[in-house]
Amino acid sequence: MNKPVYDLQHQVQEALAEINELRGAQIDVLDTNGVITLRGTVPSVTAREKAEEIVRGRDGVVTVINELDVV
Repeated sequence: MNKPVYDLQHQVQEALAEINELRGAQIDVLDTNGVITLRGTVPSVTAREKAEEIVRGRDGVVTVINELDVV
């Protein structure tokens, strides 16, 4: 059974926390009616792209605004 959409922000945060490339990254997740905004820092361009890919694959996500900075 799918989790309710109202819990989308939490679902996205959990999914990102499970990705090795994103360990130690500082990512804030904002959800506005399925529009997910990612803000913060990641260690590489690959990690930035991976975060967006993971979020796009979640049920309930309409679009992703990726504002992650590579440091």
